[in-house]
Amino acid sequence: MRDIFEFNHIDQTLSKEKVKILKDLYAYYHKKHYGYEKLHRGFGRKNFVCNLSAGKLIISATVAGGIMLNPVVIATLTGVDLILKAVASLKKYDKKTEQVNFARIEYQKSLMRFAFTSEAKLSTKRSFLID
Repeated sequence: MRDIFEFNHIDQTLSKEKVKILKDLYAYYHKKHYGYEKLHRGFGRKNFVCNLSAGKLIISATVAGGIMLNPVVIATLTGVDLILKAVASLKKYDKKTEQVNFARIEYQKSLMRFAFTSEAKLSTKRSFLID
């Protein structure tokens, strides 16, 4: 992976200290962004597995109970389904997924700001094109 600060597009008017600060901030926010991205995927996966398993157990309970006409099978599978649904609702995976996604997007915006701060020439060209 290439370092964005090693290319020839850094504004030459920036001091070495400011470039070092920008590099450090970029590394910090990149680490945070990556961590929140992993959390977002993890919470989404856990929520999906809990809901999918609960749905499959309801279908299995209906089919098995209809075929076997045994209330113990229906009760067992439905009980496990309710436990999975309770775990999913108590852990609040939906809410955690939304919070982590918001934090991930905010860190991504910060990363973009740091990258464009070092490119003063590019930003002046953009403002010229916009005007």
